[in-house]
Amino acid sequence: MQLIPIDQISLMAKAIAESKLFGIQTPAQALALGLLCQAEGRHPAEAARDYHIINGKPSLKSEAMLARFQQAGGKVEWHEYTHEAVSGTFTHPQGGSLKVSWTMQDATRAGLTGNPTWKKFPRQMLKARCISEAVRGIFPGVLSGLYAPEEVSDIPVQVVAETAEPIQVPIQIEAPKEEPLPEQISSVNLMDRLLSEKTKAQKDKVTAGAIKRGWITENQTYRELPISIQTQACAFPERFFASFGI
Repeated sequence: MQLIPIDQISLMAKAIAESKLFGIQTPAQALALGLLCQAEGRHPAEAARDYHIINGKPSLKSEAMLARFQQAGGKVEWHEYTHEAVSGTFTHPQGGSLKVSWTMQDATRAGLTGNPTWKKFPRQMLKARCISEAVRGIFPGVLSGLYAPEEVSDIPVQVVAETAEPIQVPIQIEAPKEEPLPEQISSVNLMDRLLSEKTKAQKDKVTAGAIKRGWITENQTYRELPISIQTQACAFPERFFASFGI
């Protein structure tokens, strides 16, 4: 995959964080995950689709784990899928075969069922545990050392016991205020880069299609598409151009 310049990743990170659609709260979080994606040979915008920030820690969604496992040649055969138990056999040419099962008894024994999500969605939580355990067991390269959101949310927060002695209260450091992007970054237009090799007729076709979809007004061009659409277009250019018949 062609490397995406840091200025474009920064713009994507800002748009992802401002959208509030993916559980990523700050541009810094989105930028860090985007760089992680690029290091894995994936488009930085995939960070919004595949990752969660849980308790301040990055995690890879269990469905993304399974998708990457299958893309790498892995297979899974589900044997049981109920609110009481989930089991499946996971197979990979390099890692062999592994049957993993999780039951509500296992979750209770591990002290996980105190989490309200386990009461509301037991089957989905059991499935996520099966996926993360199996993939970590036979093909850990998929995970990049990360845990699933379901696992991270079950990690207990360490609580300091009260004592009779006065304790030092840690100073809470405020998150740095978001500074405006440097001029050389803020002046970059993603659509100019994306359509740099397209003809004028093709650019006009994008503009006309965007107006028809209500993304921009009659007196605007493709350069003035909302940043969220520009980000998606850069993430999936083939799909974007295909929607306009290009």
